[in-house]
This record gives sequence, structure tokens and C-alpha cells, in this order.
Amino acid sequence: MRYLTYSLLLCLAITSASPANDRAAVPEIGPDQLAFSLENMDKSVDPGTNFNRYALGGWIDRVQRPDDRALIDAFDFMGRRLTAQMEQTLLDAAAKSGTAEKGTPLQQVGAFYTAFMDVATLDAKGMTPLDPEMAKIDAIADLGDLATYIGYYLLVAEDLALTGFVPMTDMADSKRNALYAVGTSLVLPQQNLYDEPAGSALDLALRKNLADMLIAAGYEAGRATTVSNLVADIDRELHGGLLTPVEATNPANTYQPVPFASLQAEIPELDLTAMLAGLGMKAPETVVKSEPRYLPVLGKVLRERPIEEIKDYLKVKLINRFKSYLGSRFEAVIAEQQKILVGIDKLPPREERVQNELKTFLGHPVSRLYVERYFSDETRAKSADMVGRVKSAFLARIETRDWLTEATRAAAKDKLEKLTFEVGYPETWIDMSGVEVRPDDLIGNIQRLIAFDVKRSLDKFDDPVEHESFANVQATLPIIINAAYETSINGFEVPAAILQPPAFEVELDAPVYFCRLGAVLGHEMTHGFDSRGRQYDAAGNLRDWWQPEDTAAFTREAEKLVEQANAYEVLPGLKLNGALTVTENMADVGGITLAYAALQDYLAENPKENVDIDGFSPAQRCFLAWAQFWGMKTTDGMIRSVFMSDVHAPSMYRSVAALKHVDDFYTAFDITEGDPEWLAPEKRVRAW
Repeated sequence: MRYLTYSLLLCLAITSASPANDRAAVPEIGPDQLAFSLENMDKSVDPGTNFNRYALGGWIDRVQRPDDRALIDAFDFMGRRLTAQMEQTLLDAAAKSGTAEKGTPLQQVGAFYTAFMDVATLDAKGMTPLDPEMAKIDAIADLGDLATYIGYYLLVAEDLALTGFVPMTDMADSKRNALYAVGTSLVLPQQNLYDEPAGSALDLALRKNLADMLIAAGYEAGRATTVSNLVADIDRELHGGLLTPVEATNPANTYQPVPFASLQAEIPELDLTAMLAGLGMKAPETVVKSEPRYLPVLGKVLRERPIEEIKDYLKVKLINRFKSYLGSRFEAVIAEQQKILVGIDKLPPREERVQNELKTFLGHPVSRLYVERYFSDETRAKSADMVGRVKSAFLARIETRDWLTEATRAAAKDKLEKLTFEVGYPETWIDMSGVEVRPDDLIGNIQRLIAFDVKRSLDKFDDPVEHESFANVQATLPIIINAAYETSINGFEVPAAILQPPAFEVELDAPVYFCRLGAVLGHEMTHGFDSRGRQYDAAGNLRDWWQPEDTAAFTREAEKLVEQANAYEVLPGLKLNGALTVTENMADVGGITLAYAALQDYLAENPKENVDIDGFSPAQRCFLAWAQFWGMKTTDGMIRSVFMSDVHAPSMYRSVAALKHVDDFYTAFDITEGDPEWLAPEKRVRAW
């Protein structure tokens, strides 16, 4: 099943509109787009005083963030390049889909593209595509009916209404599936909203935006206001039962196996057996509770609110889920929500938005078309070679970690030796050819694709787990600019889309691409040994394989990263949450440390490349390449709305924070004790 995310996804807010005659042109990546360049430096600044400014000051002064973009950074520039590549791919598919064989990637992708782009047809249909589902909600007469509908809703929307059950790999036994009792996805899209009291400016703005959505859906204005306030209030109540972002990073909180009967006792108001029946499943003996406080809170809502109010909430959930596929009526509402959250109210053109939808619903077919057109075997081979080099450097470092006992060292080596990786795209693509995709039925297409995906997951529930490569639509599709480690397989995947400039500039010297892409690869490997990943063994099972003294030593090392982040002021009066970002910050430290070590091994093998270029040593170019890769400009709203509830720190922090734990960084730039960028040796992380 597609990965269900409950956090705010603002991909639209950071995608730009471009002139129609330029959209199909694939942009070059140069210094302005954060390709490594001495032009991006400010050499007038002392590197020991402000290394971010020294490495990036030229770029900071020269490049401006467009008013219609909430964020620009290396991933954004790669995203623009990918957008243009994808648009060429999709235009070709749309032109050929009518004569392509039914069920092929070309036919399905082209037909979906055509249906999404046909705004006139979508506007003519209005809200009628949702009528069958609205009728099902109207037919709910009591809590018994509600339970059945909540289970069924996952099949319709691949979303959660109030609560739900989701089959996923068992954290404690990666070879089998388990049924997880999860929380809910809220209607209002702002995690940090709930840290503010009801009636705050942000709360009121989002309530009005929700009312405007309902007016666009056909509600009378007064009724829209009443229902939007009802929904916002229920959202706040439900949010009170969910784990905080920091709590959710701890597997002990999200993996709590309990008897099904015990779970049912937590919420007598809702028949969980009926809920599973709505999903087409029977109650197992044991389920995994992933939101330990949630069900009693939901039960209280169901006891205290009449069924009609719950039905109103469900209708709003349905509208909110499908509003992007109902023509132009919701365009202004979506744009206004963006403005409220990140300060940008201009939506990208539909030619770009359709790409996000294709990732979600036809991820493998559209990725297959992209890979065939743009990804070379040479790039795949060179990337895979670098993975091997970084892995070898990691194995060598484990031998030198004097804080490890021999028992834990042996287990760590075993885990790393068994770590798997794949580069570019899967050897076997998911076969979606049996799903009907029509050029005149957008919501029908989406619902058929959702039903296919959910049913496919449910049908495999009793079978041994078989990992499908590059299938996570939020993280690992070949057309996603990312790389991702997965604990259950003790492995990671590097999608094709990230293997391009400025992340991978193989035509430049080794220090540049080792300390960019190589550091990304090392980052993913380190995730297997960060504060969360270390709790899983070599087989991908949640198991404590550490000696107590090693756990204590590791915790002390991780706490250094928490303290470092807690001290960083990202906006005036606003500091980072070190506990929330510790896993990603540790992966950054591991990434640059391992990449630099692998680079040293490479230069020892290739001494002719171990030379200064433009007056900078390989070590200096490595650390400058890392820092420049994390160049970023963004809005204050983006920082508050996204980064403060994200496990990833903003890039202006990441550009230098990890370097401070690499001893050779100080030597390379003659940074000494007393310099602002100096971090005392006892505060440097030596974990990996």
C-alpha cells in the first residue's frame, strides 16, 4: 500500500510556474543552481568566523528567491530540471496514448495526463463525481454503520477517516506482515497549528479557508462557517490523542502489539470487527497499536458528538481529499491555503501539478517511461561503485570505534555487511496493466488505482513479506529526488532522479562528487545506525542487539547533536528541536565523514587526482562542495510550517553543522580554538 503520510506535504508550494514556451526545455545546472563553483564563495569572509558565508556568500548575494516560490535549494533546482524532463515524457505519452496498447505505461500515463488536463470536462461534471460516496455517508445511521464506513473509506480514498487499520511489515519480524491500528489524518494541514490556542490568527485563517472550500463545494455561506468550525474543533480534539513528532520517532511508542480484544476495550463506542469487515478483513488475534493514546480520545468524540456531526466531518474529509481533481472551483482555496502556510499564493501550472499526481497513482509506469528516456547505464554503474566505496569506508571505521564492545562491534559489522542497496530503478516493475485508465474520467481513474493498490496490499497480508523496490511514492520512486533507508530490509534505494547535477557532477573532480552524492549515500547508510535505525538488527527486526554500556555511550554521542541543534537560532527567538532532528543530523555527520574517508581511499588509489585545483586542496573542495550543496533561501512561513515539525533541519544549518564533527575540516581551513566555527573536540560526535 502506498505510504500514508499524516504530515504537511507542500510540494506545490515549492514548485514554480514557468513560461509555456520554456516549460519543455531542460534547464542547465550552473553556479546559480548550486553546481559547485568558486563563484559561489565569499572569500573576503574568514572560514573560521562564518563558514556558511565563506562557502556560499557569493550565491547568497547573487541569487534571489522568486516571489512565487517558497523555497529554492539544490533539490528545488534538480526538481525544475526533472519537471522539464517529465513534461517532455508526458507530452509524448499524451500524444501517443490513443493508439498505444491498452494497459501499457504509455497508454495509462497518457490517458491520466489527458484526464487531469481537461479542465473543461472536470468543471462540467462539478461535484457529481463524489455523489456516490456522499450518499454512502448520508446512509450512516448509527455508530455501527460508521465503523463499517471507516474501514471502507481506506479502499476509496487511501486515506484515514477518524482511525484505521493498515497492513505493514511487522517491525519485530521483517518476514511477516502485521496489522497496525493507526491514528488519523487530520483535515487541517498544519501540524504546528495545534501548538497554538484556538482563536489564534493561524487557526482563524485556516478555519475561514476551510469554509471557503465548502462554499466552493456548494455549501451555503452560513452553513459552511458552521461546519468548518465543527471540523476544526474535532480536528483539535483528535490531535490531542496523537503522538508528538518527537514521540513518533521512537519505535517503542509506535510498535505496541496487543490482543485485538484489548484494543477493542479501549474504544467500546466503535465496533472494530465491523471496521475491518468494511475493509474486507477479519479480526486477527493480535494487532500493533501505533498511537497508544488515540483511541480513548476518539471514543470521547464519538460519545459526545451526535452522529450527524460526525457525518459532516466525513463529508468534509471526502471533499478535502478529492478537491484537487474537481476542476477549477477549488483553485483559489488551494492557493489561499498555501499563502496562509508559507506565504506563496501562486499555484504552478497544471502541467506541473499532474506530475505529482502521476507519482502518487501511476508511480511505476511513469517512472518506467522516465528511466527509459533519461537514465543511462553508465550513471547507474558509477553510482553503484561509489556506494561500494562508501560502504567499505564505513566497515573500516567500525573497526576503529573504541567506544564499542567487541560483541556490539561484531553485530554492527554484521548489519553493515548485510546492508543492501539498489540504484536507479527496480529490476521488476509493478504490473498495473489491469487497471482501466480513461482520458475522460479523472476521479474514476484515481479510485480504480486506489482500489487496485489497497486490494493488492490486503491480498498479500497472509503471505511472507516480499519487498518491492522503488515503490514508496513519498521517498523512492525513480522519479523522486531522494534516497531512503528502510529499516525492515536493512537496505536503501537511490532513485534515478537524484543522480544528476548538482548532486552528481561526475565530470568534476572526485572531491566534489564524493562529498555530494557520496555523502548522500553515507547519510542513508548511517540511518541504519542512528538513534532510530540502531534499534533494528541485520535482518530488519526491531531488536536490542546492543550491550548496555554501548547503548549508554551511543546515547551520550547522540545527545551532543541534540545540544548542538537546540542552540541554533533558525529565526529570531526560534531555535531548532534537537530531539526531533537528531536522526537526520547524525546521518549528516555519518554521510560527510564516510564520504571524506572514501575519498581519501580513492585518492590513495589514484594519486594523480590528489592535487590542488584553483588553489584549493581536495579536502577543501570536499567540504566546500558539501556546504554549497545545502544552499537555501526560503520564507519564514516555510520554516515555521514545515521545518519546525520535520525531522530534517533547514539547510542553512545542515551546510556547516555536520562539518564541525570532522577533525580534518578544521585543519583544511586553519580553524582554531576561539574561532566562532570551532567546536571543542569533546563536543564532536565520534559515533560512526
